[in-house]
Amino acid sequence: MNALPSGTQLPKPYCAACGHDLTGAVQSASCPECGRPLVEVLVRERRLGGMYGKPTRRYTSPQRVLGMPLVSIALGPDASGKMGHAKGYFALGDVATGVFAFGGVARGLVAFGGMSFGGVTFGGLSIGTFAALGGGAVAWLGSAVGGFAIGLMANGGGAIGGIAQGGLAIGWLARGGDARGVHVWSPAVQPDDATRALFEQFAWLVGPSSAGPAIHYGLAWTVGIAIVIAVLALLPVALARRARDPIAEELSR
Repeated sequence: MNALPSGTQLPKPYCAACGHDLTGAVQSASCPECGRPLVEVLVRERRLGGMYGKPTRRYTSPQRVLGMPLVSIALGPDASGKMGHAKGYFALGDVATGVFAFGGVARGLVAFGGMSFGGVTFGGLSIGTFAALGGGAVAWLGSAVGGFAIGLMANGGGAIGGIAQGGLAIGWLARGGDARGVHVWSPAVQPDDATRALFEQFAWLVGPSSAGPAIHYGLAWTVGIAIVIAVLALLPVALARRARDPIAEELSR
C-alpha cells in the first residue's frame, strides 16, 4: 500500500448509518450518535459526486434539542449510493426531516423545499396545516396562497376554500374573475345584501368590499401565520445542550 503524500488532507469522516460527523472521534470504538461500531460504519465524505455534481456532505452537530441534533446536514449520496436524509432540529438535505427542514423533499413544522410537508410550508408543492405558499399550495386549517390553492382561506390563480379569492374562486365566500359558491362576488355576478354584508364583516381578512379579489390580504395573513409559528419554534433552541459520549468519557478517565 502506497503512503499518502505529506500534507494530504483526508475527506471528513462520518457515520454511514446515521450521518454523524466523526471528526475527532479517535478514542471511541463506536459512533457517539447511533452506537454502531466504527469499523462497520466509518466512511469518508466524497470530494466529488452527489446530486448534479455537488459534493457529498454530512454533518451532525453535537448539540441536541428535545432529543434531536440541533443541526443535521445530509447532501449527496452515501457510501451505498442512497441520497442524504437529514434529521435534526434544523435539517438540510436531499430529504430533510426536522422542526425547520430545507431540502428537495422537506418535512417539518416549518418546511422549505421542492415538495414540502408540515405545519408551515413553502415550495413548488406545498402542503401544510396552518399556512402554505407555493405553485400548488394546500393549508388544511389555515391560509394557502399559490398558483392553485386549497385551504380554509385560499388565494391564487385557482382557489378552493371556505373563503376563496382568485381568477377562479370556489368557496362558501368567493370573489374573483369567475366566482362560484354560496356567497359570490365577481364582475359578472353582483352580490345580494347578505353577501355584501359578509364581505364587509370579513374585510379585515379578505380586503375591501369590491368585485376584485384582494389576494395580497391572503398573502399577508399567510406570511404572518408563518412568522408567528417560526418564532415559537425557535424558542426551544435556547435549551440546546452538547450530547454526552459515555465511551469517550470512560476512556478519558
